[in-house]
Formats: sequence, structure tokens, C-alpha cells
Amino acid sequence: MLPSKTRVVSRGKTCYTDGKCKWERAKMAGKKGKIIMFPQTKERLMEEAFAALEAKRYKEALRFLRAAEQLGDHSFPVRLGLAVCCYELGEYDEAERRLAGLLDEQPGNGELLQMYIAILLQTNRYSKAETVIRHALRRPSLSVSLREQLHQLLRFSEKMNARTLPPAEWKRVRRLLESGDIAEQLQLIKQLEKEDIDPVLPLLKQYLRAPEKSPMAKTMLLRLLTGKRVNETVTVEKFGRCMEVVPSALDEQTETAFASELLGRLEQQLAAESPSLYETAAEIWLRYAYVLYPFPPEPADAAAWLAALHWMASRFLGLDADAAALADRYGVEAAEMARLCQKLYEIEELSSL
Repeated sequence: MLPSKTRVVSRGKTCYTDGKCKWERAKMAGKKGKIIMFPQTKERLMEEAFAALEAKRYKEALRFLRAAEQLGDHSFPVRLGLAVCCYELGEYDEAERRLAGLLDEQPGNGELLQMYIAILLQTNRYSKAETVIRHALRRPSLSVSLREQLHQLLRFSEKMNARTLPPAEWKRVRRLLESGDIAEQLQLIKQLEKEDIDPVLPLLKQYLRAPEKSPMAKTMLLRLLTGKRVNETVTVEKFGRCMEVVPSALDEQTETAFASELLGRLEQQLAAESPSLYETAAEIWLRYAYVLYPFPPEPADAAAWLAALHWMASRFLGLDADAAALADRYGVEAAEMARLCQKLYEIEELSSL
């Protein structure tokens, strides 16, 4: 049975109902009786933010708190307010990150601990919740009431971790590995976004390293594991290339830096000349980068890729395109441009399945 300060909401998720009280108590614990002085602008932002928080206008409060943070206010109340707003608005990744940072500073703050555990349970991350609770229970300074609540949450987490996937569910997920229908695979991965994937993680890891499986589905699956903050090493194989990654550590902005840079250069080259040509080339490139993820495009020769994309987009639009002239325009070898066009064409074939 869950403690009295929690309730079960849809799909078995757990959340705390007394967020306002937790906010007030944790805020006071963080201030430790000190008076924090703000410049007039920050003071006004804080007044507006706390008024919005009290009225449960979390989007409005988040806007004011982000503005205060951008002005350099990294005080405990601001960071806690941001965590509360993110939690209430369903931005669980940011809420978890912020609360983890606050707990590093105040490991004995029971209100922060309960909010942090609530997020883990809300997102069905029962294994991590169990680990956090067990670690907290080692502290002798816990109050009797908090210790009892944590024991109840521990029993709940253990129960959820001990669940075995029904045979029918195993069969459904195994279709991901066996079905030749890519649309069915993509639909199944989409459904897994709402489920606890821990019981089927071995099957998902097996799919990522199977060379014959859909590269597009692998991208979607890897993003799923990143969203679920899977902290295990997985092997991804695509197009004869192999890479070991930890999904929770993947930074998509970093992984796709070359693709993003080339998209900007593509706009400089084609947008003014022909908006439709640019849009078509950009769509081809974005599909290619998506299917290739997390691998970077090879070679890292922007000019060669620009030439290939220009030629491919022209063909898609039914325009005359002289391959040799385009190669000269971008200063690349025609043979290299043709090789990259073939790569792009293969991905277009995959994307159309």
C-alpha cells in the first residue's frame, strides 16, 4: 500500500498530492533562515513566480523563474521552483535533473527526496527508485515517519520490479525482432514509449545489434532508450558500421553537429536560388541523417555532400541537372558526388518502405 501522501493515477503511475506543502517546507529548508537579496528586477520576477506557483499557474511560474535564472539568480528557491514547475508540467527529465542537483547539496532534505522518488515512480523507473530508497534508508538521521514512508515506497518499487511480462506481451515485443513489416515495428516502438521497458530491454538490445534489421527502426528505438534514460551499454550496427553507446549519455545535438552545419550551408547555397530546390534537398538530408543516427555521415566533406544533395533534389523535382557542371560548381570529383548520391538514394528507398 502506498503512503497516505501519494496517490495512484492513470496507468499505474504514482504522484504526490501535497506538492504545495512540500514546496514550502523544502524552500524554507534551503534558505536556512537567511534573507536573500535580489536586484529590483529579480525581486519582481520572484514575486510574480511565487504568486503563480501558489495559484498553480505552473507555465507562468516557469517563465518567470527561467527569466530569473537567466539573470544569474541560481538560489535554492529558484532552482526548487523550476523543479516543481517542470514536474507539474510533465517535463520529468529536467525535473529529475534539477532535483538530483539539489539533493547533492542537501542529501538530508526529506522533502526533496520524496519529490525525487515521486518522479522516478511517475516515469515507471522502479529499479532506480529502489536504489535511491535503499541508499536513503542507510542514513540514521531519517525521521520515523519518513523512514516508514520510504519502506512503503520500497515495497511498492520491489513489487513493480518483480513483475514478469505476460507471455502475450513477450510475443508482442518479439515481433519487433522477427517481423519483416517495418510499419509494425515502428508502431510497436511507439507503444513502448508508454510502458516500462526494463523487462524487454534484452530483446531491444538484441534488435539494435542485428545487422539485418531496419536502420530507421533502430534510430527510433535508440531515441526511445535515450528518453527512458537507459544507462547500459548497447551495441548499434548499421550499414556495416558498429558502435557502442550508452543511451542516457547520448547528446543528439553533438551527435548530429555535422548534419546541422551542412543544413545551414545548404540553405546558403540554394534557398535564394530556388526555395523548392532547397526544401527538397533539406528533406533528403534530414532523412539521411535520421536513418544514419547515431553514426555521423562519411566522409565529412561538406562540399561533396552539397553537390550530391543539389543533384538529387534536382532529379526529384524533374529538373535538368548536369552532374559534371554541379561537381565543378562545388569543386568536387564527379565520381565522389555520384558515390554519395548512391548513398542518399539507398536511404530514400529505405524511407519509402
